[in-house]
Amino acid sequence: MRKFILSVFVVTLLFSPLFSEEEEEYDDFDALFEEAAEDIVVEEAPVPTVVKEETKSLLKLTGSFSGKVGAACVYDDTIEETETESKFTPGGLIDLSNTLSLSVNPSAAFGLYGSVNTAFSSKFSLSVSSLYFNSLLFDSVFLSAGKKGISWGNLKIFPNTVLSDSGSGVSCEIRYPWKLGTITGVMLYNYNTYGTSASNFTWRNMNFAGACDITIFNTNINAFVRKYPEPDPKTKQEKADIITGLELKRTILGFDTYAQGVVLFKDEFSKVTATGGFYKLWDSITPNIGINIEYQYVFRMEPAKTENQHDHFIKVDFGIKKIGPSQNMKTGIKWSHDFLKESGNVDVAYIISSIIPYTEWTNGLKITYGGDRESPKFDFGTALSFSLSY
Repeated sequence: MRKFILSVFVVTLLFSPLFSEEEEEYDDFDALFEEAAEDIVVEEAPVPTVVKEETKSLLKLTGSFSGKVGAACVYDDTIEETETESKFTPGGLIDLSNTLSLSVNPSAAFGLYGSVNTAFSSKFSLSVSSLYFNSLLFDSVFLSAGKKGISWGNLKIFPNTVLSDSGSGVSCEIRYPWKLGTITGVMLYNYNTYGTSASNFTWRNMNFAGACDITIFNTNINAFVRKYPEPDPKTKQEKADIITGLELKRTILGFDTYAQGVVLFKDEFSKVTATGGFYKLWDSITPNIGINIEYQYVFRMEPAKTENQHDHFIKVDFGIKKIGPSQNMKTGIKWSHDFLKESGNVDVAYIISSIIPYTEWTNGLKITYGGDRESPKFDFGTALSFSLSY
């Protein structure tokens, strides 16, 4: 059982699309090759269709199905071989997921949206992914409320953490566009933590966040702040009192360049995280080439025993797409390194599409090195990934 769980974990790491991490925003390999927006995208929730002048139908039902079938093996030279432990561990993976989405647009200024996700890996799961409404008030104020994910920030590799937990509860979001930018306010309530009873639905248990972005001299500036709920003695959760941050973004010599600073307060100054990076896509040539590099520095005023006061990280994504006579191949390298621990990992993937309709064949290698390891660990794997939208 231990080997099977390990194998499932390994294959998931390898064969989730190359530029994808469980805690991050990349959902598929091609994300690296998408055009960068000219200005900051403050909200990454589903784009509201309610502002369209015309709607083709009142009710729209769509879906997407995806799955993976693969095999993998792990070689770790640091393991001492016994009757139950081996340096070489094989394994496999079957992963299926289906999302059914519903939208109702009775007018150009109002819409209802929802989605249900079913999945099977080691067990079957059924969940409501989203359920919310969008409304346009006075032809300028955007109002949205319900269960949905909201993301603030420009970071492409490191996670945008300010509202990363928004999808786990319910939220109310208001956006007002003004001459130079947009003012946004968000209220969040996590019913998984505080329950669904009316007595717990109080201001004390709510999160409040606000953001203001403006564009001056081709530079986008976004300032944001979030106040967490007061600490709950019942759950013994230690939440940060306030997070505040500032982002800058502009195009320099054709590179999408950005920086983000986030400060965390727990009664007083506690932690600062500074991240900078750049992104570039060469899509006017074949094959397409994309690169994304981000560096992050973390300072903690009073680090825990398992933490460092200073941390330095770098992450690099590099990909080539439309390779070969049929332009149906792509490859990429993903590197993550911790400077203090002198450790990290390198992921290499080679993907061929269109061998079978709606299917990609992925071959991957993951190398984990440094730290307390005397020798690197190697994860190998191959998988067929298939997807269909309907």
